[in-house]
Amino acid sequence: MEKFCNIVRSTATILRKIVRYLAGLEWTEKKQDVCRFCDHQNFQKIVYQDDHTIAFENARLAGQLHWLLIPVEHVRDVEALTGEHVHLLERLEDVKTLLLERYCPDVSPSVIHSGYHRGRRPLVGSLFWPDIVSIHHLHLHVIVETQWYMKLFKYPAWLPLMWKSDEQVMREAQMKHKKASSSQANFKID
Repeated sequence: MEKFCNIVRSTATILRKIVRYLAGLEWTEKKQDVCRFCDHQNFQKIVYQDDHTIAFENARLAGQLHWLLIPVEHVRDVEALTGEHVHLLERLEDVKTLLLERYCPDVSPSVIHSGYHRGRRPLVGSLFWPDIVSIHHLHLHVIVETQWYMKLFKYPAWLPLMWKSDEQVMREAQMKHKKASSSQANFKID
């Protein structure tokens, strides 16, 4: 009976967290006057830093390890990316690989969950999808051994309205870059 009560309590706690999270979504555009990620003093534990990229531990772990990788250059979110940001995404991917090799070289790729929360974007007319991003500075989540309920509800690969994998974001940026390069080439020919 005690085991059953513990399961019920755990389930209730998880459901409360889910409801709290959904209720806290930004259904209108969130304007940030000050970006907490642009002020690098806010990071408690930096695990990597160079002139272009900073990686630090997330304050709210969603797995055994949970890093946020950000560009030093301010980019609002994945919705603001253009083809010109391919180099920035490649750098984030390089840092992700470096961190995984350094801190968990024996971990299977199947337990690595990485990607970006979606930003605010139009649905129809003046209606918008909710703004999932809590801090409007592009940040890549890299989570090792994600807690199942976090992967299901907060970092859901199955729900593209909320989450995009880093591979998908890279493919889309590369396509935008290729399209822009093609347009420039056609413009020069004319």
